[in-house]
Amino acid sequence: MKAPALALLLTCGTTFLSACGAPAPAACDRSNCTGCCSTDGRCQPGTQVSACGVGGSRCSLCASEGSCVVGACFSSSGSGGGSGGGASQGGGASAGGSTAGGTAGGGSAGGASSRVGCAAAQYTEALPTTANLGGLTYSASMAQPYLLSALDLRWPHGKVIVEGGLANPISTTQPSCVTSFLRDTSSATAVLRQLSTIVHECGHFYDIGLSRGASAAYVLAPALQRTCANGETTARGGRTFARSLIKGDSYYAMRPACGNMSSSACDFYADTYLDGSPTNAAFESGDQGFSSLLEEANQYVNSIGTALAFRDVYQSTRVSERDGILTFMWYLERYLQLARTTYPQAYATLSQDACWREAILTVWDRGWFYLQASAPWAQNLGINDARLRTLVETPSLLAEINSLRTLHCP
Repeated sequence: MKAPALALLLTCGTTFLSACGAPAPAACDRSNCTGCCSTDGRCQPGTQVSACGVGGSRCSLCASEGSCVVGACFSSSGSGGGSGGGASQGGGASAGGSTAGGTAGGGSAGGASSRVGCAAAQYTEALPTTANLGGLTYSASMAQPYLLSALDLRWPHGKVIVEGGLANPISTTQPSCVTSFLRDTSSATAVLRQLSTIVHECGHFYDIGLSRGASAAYVLAPALQRTCANGETTARGGRTFARSLIKGDSYYAMRPACGNMSSSACDFYADTYLDGSPTNAAFESGDQGFSSLLEEANQYVNSIGTALAFRDVYQSTRVSERDGILTFMWYLERYLQLARTTYPQAYATLSQDACWREAILTVWDRGWFYLQASAPWAQNLGINDARLRTLVETPSLLAEINSLRTLHCP
């Protein structure tokens, strides 16, 4: 699930007025709730198993062993159910690639010349084009074919992701990833501005549809997929720990969760992805393990790739696409360090399995690849990205990625 976007010109997003001090709407529905609506008409975040859903749909109660992912309930067998809906447009991060991108890492997608993550050159894949969209005809009733055609012209990988999400079996029983997250069809420009969210959320649907049992599937790059096992928490049958526990590390104070604050120095992503505690009675988004953390990071790479493809629609505004991937790169580093120092079983699971190493290094290398590629448009595609990049490049944290690469590359 993608966190709501930040817009530089707005103090508070219009879909989150109640959190900004304005009175909540009298009725909860798709027009005013990006989560789900409870039976008493209140808008809920939609990320808990007790109230799962998105886009103003009725909240669903997931099974005791299930999880709430992208507003849908999923059992441990990987089958989905629950509610579909909408979410607000999101995105972004900081300038650049730099040494953190790693001259030691990368290689072309699919690792044609050597093991993935070990090529001598930096990671590379086909960048989005700037193809003219003037030949496409838009109408609100044909918004989905239009966005697929636009992706095909500018970033075919994005089209593959959306089509993969649409093919997820749950899309036949509830609103699809496009229907759920495409909020504004008033114009072609409005649709294009939501594409980073559409690709991100359809990427979740795509990966979830390929996952089975205790194994999580990742479509990592145009020609690279991996399915890795035991990435959930020990409480949920895996071998890792809740992602919210990284809030207890020494780095959290550098950018704490925003809560009720409105500040460029706080982390609004943490409010969505690192909430709750694994020791309380409720299941919250932050209770999910490493597999879901990497899944979000993977989709935030796709978010920035999409934003780069349609950067021309952001000329009059700023979005947080670069902030998103940098935030999750920071989370990955911190999770690995906490695993290595405090949770040896989790670290062994991630560091000794080539599948997890390849998945982590690919997401990391792709992230830097698109940060470098989008650097000339950082003024529009990032907000607090410069500060986030400084955090990501903390030497003690970069050492975690370098250690993983050393283990992976002979």
